Amino acid sequence: MKSFLAFSILLFFLSGCSVKHDSLQVTPDKVQQLTTELTKLSDTIDYQEARLFAYEALLYPQILAERYGLVSLPTFHNFLINTGIKDRGLCYEWSEDMITHLKNLRYQSFDLRWGVANKGEFDEHNSVVVVAKGAPFRTGILIDPWRKSGVLYWAKLGDDPEYKWVENVERSRYYGTIER
Repeated sequence: MKSFLAFSILLFFLSGCSVKHDSLQVTPDKVQQLTTELTKLSDTIDYQEARLFAYEALLYPQILAERYGLVSLPTFHNFLINTGIKDRGLCYEWSEDMITHLKNLRYQSFDLRWGVANKGEFDEHNSVVVVAKGAPFRTGILIDPWRKSGVLYWAKLGDDPEYKWVENVERSRYYGTIER
């Protein structure tokens, strides 16, 4: 009986931390804000393509959150993965899935890059960076769905208050987003 009670309490605790997917809506305002930021990358950016990119970048993290059975906070979800309770949802896995999805949409105005902060450290963080076609990594916008548990965080690389980003060229090449 005690083990059933302990299991019930644990289950209640974990369900209380579940991400509420209905609160993760893609709003026209957010789509417009990200579209505006994307079009500022270059005057060669196609507005409609930027709008589609913004929509997909905002929507796909919700799909991944559901697929991963995401619980918030992201660090707690990482703990569940590292203890074998959950299977997927570490930041690099979000990045793998996001870069693959966005790359498959074959945008002509953008290149996708792999960003890393604190490489090799305990607090290493990975994310996708979008740049104008042919532009340098440092000019990009960070596309980070992990940080806010499936709600997309984005910022110009130099404006991120939490991390200093560098390109992981090997990963960018692996995903075919830059020339070998």
